[in-house]
Amino acid sequence: MVTTTKKIDGFSLDNILQIFSMEKKSQTLRVMKEGEVGLLDVEHGELIHAELGKVTGLKAAMEILLWEDVQIELYSLRASSRTITHSLINILLEVSKLKDDRKSALEESGDHILAAAIDKAEQQQYKEAHAGLVTYLKKNRNNPSAWIWYSRIQGNVGIMKKAVKMAMSLEPDNPLVREEKEKIEAVERHLSEDVVRKCYFCWAPMNKSVTTCHYCRGHLIISRETLAQSGAANTRCLEIARERYGRILRKYPRSLISLYCLGLININTGNYQDALAYLDKTSKMAPDKALFANQLKLLLDHLARQSVDEQPDQNVRAEIHATEETPLVAEQKMVLVVEDSSTTRKVISITLSRRGYRVVEAADGLEALSKISEERPDLIMLDVILPKMDGYKILSIIKGNKEFKDIPVIMLTSKDGFINKMKGKMAGSSAYLTKPFDPDKMIAEIEKHIQPQSAFTTY
Repeated sequence: MVTTTKKIDGFSLDNILQIFSMEKKSQTLRVMKEGEVGLLDVEHGELIHAELGKVTGLKAAMEILLWEDVQIELYSLRASSRTITHSLINILLEVSKLKDDRKSALEESGDHILAAAIDKAEQQQYKEAHAGLVTYLKKNRNNPSAWIWYSRIQGNVGIMKKAVKMAMSLEPDNPLVREEKEKIEAVERHLSEDVVRKCYFCWAPMNKSVTTCHYCRGHLIISRETLAQSGAANTRCLEIARERYGRILRKYPRSLISLYCLGLININTGNYQDALAYLDKTSKMAPDKALFANQLKLLLDHLARQSVDEQPDQNVRAEIHATEETPLVAEQKMVLVVEDSSTTRKVISITLSRRGYRVVEAADGLEALSKISEERPDLIMLDVILPKMDGYKILSIIKGNKEFKDIPVIMLTSKDGFINKMKGKMAGSSAYLTKPFDPDKMIAEIEKHIQPQSAFTTY
């Protein structure tokens, strides 16, 4: 299993296997759920082998098929011996029966009410979570976990402490209970208000005016100060929160709070590439909420004003597809951004896309010339310092081409000398922007040469 052929989210494992059965597919499925990984080998539509840790065969297959909310990767069928003789249809029918039995047991115990309440609490829908927890605790007062979740959704410090005290009396050695007690004790001296808020990452109580958690040290809002202090938060707390919000997002793809909090987690860890992606998607999904757009703009301004002539980061995570999510229209003006810094490209790309421009990116001169030949841009933003071929050479090639010589070119560089500007001007550039640059000034310079022609949300 070297190459992943496809990732599938949003469909149940049952549905996918039924399709495999009808189409007689042969593939290996890698199924993941909260840190656990299972493998299913399907040959000509039949399940022939399964692995879950040290467990193999039918027992492993049944356990994997009982999982809910999974991530699935498809691979070419690997070599494996047949350990399962039952037909796939019979296996799926048996799994369906087991799921129904589990559901009935949950409903009888009331645990489905608790599960639903926790689901609401994790989405910060505290009113709905409170109603469910009250209903559950009326019949199940001896569940310490339920009391911890009741504590987590409370804004009143007194009620919060009483709920944790109740959980301690029931199960003092429970790790979740002990950690919650220690958490409240650790931040109690900072609490000066009777009504508080909860940290998005670790559930610790905080004064409403505080934006950095005293327990996990995570920043809950983007500001110039927090951007300068990324990396100070407790890594374990952030990773637990990342897993939680990622799980919610897989279940509810349009969960704004999950997108926003994942953006904040990446701000706290200094991963601005992923933070840009999450915050851009959040502000696009809720254009009427000024907070999201303002938070994105603060990050864009911060990155734009940093020194960004660094060498490309070979460890940069997957590229953002924020601009690709914007519906393209025929009259949109297209800007080609030629820049070897992936962070700078994304800052420019997101800023322009939100002003109504369509953006195409290139990391070096050869890629830029290829993009220009594929589709004529309305304007080119060209970095001076590039690998393989510098910006002045690319500019001379563009201006030497009859078809493309009239395209406006704005040069980008960290060098702010008169000679460099003259060199760019003599080579045919329309303007010269010095990095770090101000996004608003960049837009103003671009609009001297072209104007966007479609309506988009702006800051």
